[in-house]
Amino acid sequence: MITAMQSIPTGVTVVAVTKTFPFNIVEEAYHSGFRHIGENRVEEAREKIEHAQKNTLKGIVWHMIGHVQSRKIRDAAALFDWVDSVDSSRIARKLDEEAGRLGKKLHVLLEVNLSGEATKYGFDLAGWENNPEKLQHFHVSIHESMSMKHLIVEGLMTMPPYVTDPEDNRPIFQSLKRLSKTIRAQIPGFGAELSMGTSQDYWVAVEEGATQIRLGEAIFGRRPKKISNCPNS
Repeated sequence: MITAMQSIPTGVTVVAVTKTFPFNIVEEAYHSGFRHIGENRVEEAREKIEHAQKNTLKGIVWHMIGHVQSRKIRDAAALFDWVDSVDSSRIARKLDEEAGRLGKKLHVLLEVNLSGEATKYGFDLAGWENNPEKLQHFHVSIHESMSMKHLIVEGLMTMPPYVTDPEDNRPIFQSLKRLSKTIRAQIPGFGAELSMGTSQDYWVAVEEGATQIRLGEAIFGRRPKKISNCPNS
């Protein structure tokens, strides 16, 4: 069931996160006008993408929003249009190789860890404003990624901490926006996309310049405890 949401400004892309929900939720999202769909597990995404193709749900842009394991890179490159969670140069190189083998262009976002949480993936940019060395190291990875023939580097993504007060994440979003602005001033052609904000804090992220937000429970309600194997359950 699609739940009521605050109005999203024009120009902000909503990635509807359907992980753990059955396929009929993908259909419902599609018929409600959502075209960007996010999944974080290759196996679950494959089933939904196949069902979408069989049900002629045309024009869906599939986003990989979870950590990409090395052994899943080939499948991720084949299934998804965007990989929003490129968190190392090694992953970027392997995605580029697989996209080249498939003869496709893959849109990617570079994931950065701004909170410093050990449980978060991403290039370590926590405290980058006061640590020029971190930014210099990241520049090397950016240049490398942008030189790859089969990747289109669209911008940055961060996964904010879990908070009860959305305002607690405002500094994270502000930092990502400053990081993007700094990089684009130093590296012409770097993408301006900012993927930040989830169901817990998306409105604050939008206020701070998000161009993409990842919403699951804000759209569909609480997630089921178990992933259903039945596409229409």
